[in-house]
Amino acid sequence: MPALHSLKERIRPAALLFMSILIVAATYFEFVYYGPPTLYSVALWIIVAPMLLASTVTGVRSHPFYQPLAYAGFIAIGVLQYLGGEWFLLAGLFVLAGAVGLVVELRNRTDATRSDQQQ
Repeated sequence: MPALHSLKERIRPAALLFMSILIVAATYFEFVYYGPPTLYSVALWIIVAPMLLASTVTGVRSHPFYQPLAYAGFIAIGVLQYLGGEWFLLAGLFVLAGAVGLVVELRNRTDATRSDQQQ
């Protein structure tokens, strides 16, 4: 259980409370107030909620997989919004931002690898 203990020490309580309230309110409006959810909106929440909750943990952004996974999440969010039939411009912006982010991340990693090989 050392990993669980470490996670408990790294969670920011105020941020977790705020994000939990935000997620609960948004989930209520998405799934109850606006009617029955579609498959795309459920899949969207499966991607978005963990991304939001990850922002409440200190040190997550320093993990080497954080940036690529966040950019891939942006692409998935854009695709699901497009397939859901709403927010076409925003969906395109999410896909574009995720693709550009992945390209930049790949470029940064290959540049770092080249500089390590030259030294």
